Amino acid sequence: MLNPNELSLFQFNEGAIELPTAWRDLSVLVLSAADNDQSGISFTISRDVIPWGMSFSQFAEREIISLSKQLKNYQQINQENGALNSRDTTTSEFSWSSPQGPIHQLMMLLDVNPKVLVFTATVPGGMTDEQRQQISVLMSTFQLREPVAAGKTATE
Repeated sequence: MLNPNELSLFQFNEGAIELPTAWRDLSVLVLSAADNDQSGISFTISRDVIPWGMSFSQFAEREIISLSKQLKNYQQINQENGALNSRDTTTSEFSWSSPQGPIHQLMMLLDVNPKVLVFTATVPGGMTDEQRQQISVLMSTFQLREPVAAGKTATE
């Protein structure tokens, strides 16, 4: 049996579960446009961990450079630093070629040290100015949920 002192509450959309404290959350949420929307637009939220000794800005730059080398015909459209919920962000807009055709993405990295949340909107083909604006508004609505204190359950 696991020692309860070595467990922490992991919260997710549908509820919560107690997991060993050493476990890392590497889950990815994948959301798509409405059922009747055939656009292929998707929105993902993933997590990563900033390596020890690296700043958020160094991590963000490393990730963007890595994408530029991995994605075929990668083209940077825009990149800017900002803030959301008083936390640093780096937003990158880029396009690339997939086997299914051109892809346009808007990605925002959010510093929740020691983790980074990565919000990525994907549009097959090209992203319109209106889509870009709506996606930016969508990203700006994120609210960081404070974790439940150690020793508490989700219902307390």
